[in-house]
Amino acid sequence: LSQVGSIAMPINPMTFVLLPTLQRILLERADAGDVQTCVALCEVMGVVIPPSASGQPPKTLVPGLGLELVREWYLSYIDILQQMCLFSHAAALISNSADPVVAALNQQSTTIHESCPDCGKPLDSTAVSNDDKEDKEVKVGLSAQRVCKRCRKRVGLCFLCHQVVKGMFVWCPGCGHGGHLNCALEWFGGAEGLPPQEMCPTGCGHKCNLLQRIQSFPRTKSMCRQVPVETHAGGE
Repeated sequence: LSQVGSIAMPINPMTFVLLPTLQRILLERADAGDVQTCVALCEVMGVVIPPSASGQPPKTLVPGLGLELVREWYLSYIDILQQMCLFSHAAALISNSADPVVAALNQQSTTIHESCPDCGKPLDSTAVSNDDKEDKEVKVGLSAQRVCKRCRKRVGLCFLCHQVVKGMFVWCPGCGHGGHLNCALEWFGGAEGLPPQEMCPTGCGHKCNLLQRIQSFPRTKSMCRQVPVETHAGGE
């Protein structure tokens, strides 16, 4: 420690050289919209200091760099990862975050917004039940059979077996049609000696090629390992 007047100043090169440089780089990349580099530097350098056991709130290691700004970088980058369907990477970043606000995102429920595959209009939890003769609006779940209030067509059915999908649901982002994972693997991967198909089984004319889409996303690697068993078992 060096004595300056009555205040003890720590002799640390990070305080005078590295931290101001890091702050300058972070703000420069933030002004350029490069939140990926900002979050990467924050993770490597440990910019966010978690709350202490004595009850002190979280703060940043860099003087003059507000925690709210760093939090915005994290939230923006997590949103980018989710838009790119990198859900596993986003979840890992959230779980390992030293900011309690960011880490709490994994404790929130997941909201899925649906659209009618025929008319493209958004669907909500209040829909017209197909079994209700008076066409009253009732609350139904995502896996329940429903009728679109606008085009009056049924939604939530598998595009191949035409049954209500209650398990894992896969769909084509191009045409909006989808169904059971096994049905998609059977149609697009080929089964029982049949050649793999590329067109949507509904007859809409869209070239879905769902099997290639499934293999291209990192979040579905575990499902892709099962594809050879599903697609080649019938052909042998």
